[in-house]
Amino acid sequence: MMTVEIPMEYQPFVASAIACGEFKTEGEVIAEALRMLEERRRTTEYLRREMQIGLDELDRGEYVEYDEVSLKGFFEQVKVEGRKDLEDQFKTL
Repeated sequence: MMTVEIPMEYQPFVASAIACGEFKTEGEVIAEALRMLEERRRTTEYLRREMQIGLDELDRGEYVEYDEVSLKGFFEQVKVEGRKDLEDQFKTL
């Protein structure tokens, strides 16, 4: 077991989270904060890897240039696919 001192400026927030019933103990609040920190780190690492993939593709010339007309078509296709995905998700509910 580890003892953690909650900084004074966060104590009202922690107390409020417990008082409203969101958490039962200070330990639960800290555990959730750590889970969220871990998730943020994983997300940041994932985004960095994905950005590097994109930068590498740019360096290799693997990209598509759009003009005003083709960009509108691209956005329309994204909307169509997005609406279809949403429709499919609602069908499974």
